[in-house]
Amino acid sequence: MKQKNLIIFMPSIEGGGVEKNLFIISNFLGKRFKSSQVITASKSYNSSFKTLKVINPKVNVENYKSRRLKYFFCILELVKILLRKKNYLVFAFQANLYCSIICKLFNIKVIVRSNSSPSGWALNYFRKKIFTYFLIIRADYVNP
Repeated sequence: MKQKNLIIFMPSIEGGGVEKNLFIISNFLGKRFKSSQVITASKSYNSSFKTLKVINPKVNVENYKSRRLKYFFCILELVKILLRKKNYLVFAFQANLYCSIICKLFNIKVIVRSNSSPSGWALNYFRKKIFTYFLIIRADYVNP
């Protein structure tokens, strides 16, 4: 069996606890895969990834406040990579719903990191159904 390549997907790094975990986990996993990459729009954190190749969108969206814009351009980068090669495992730290859909379209295994409490989903029935259907059921693994 061929060894998988790893893509860590984190479009918007803003500093804090999640980001600290991102750096620790990504640098750990980067040593264990033959090829490891992180896709992010936050160029100012590139030096924090010691064992991974950092892929930033060609368009500079780092200073924009809109996360959705960052998600969009990072999803485009993910699609470009997946079109070239299929031997990937994707670990989504952010934009889990978008990343899961893209990975399932390309038949790529995806691990999502659930960073919100399911109890908050009950406030919005539609959001609960979408997250449950696409995120929880469709992901190959959910890291709580």
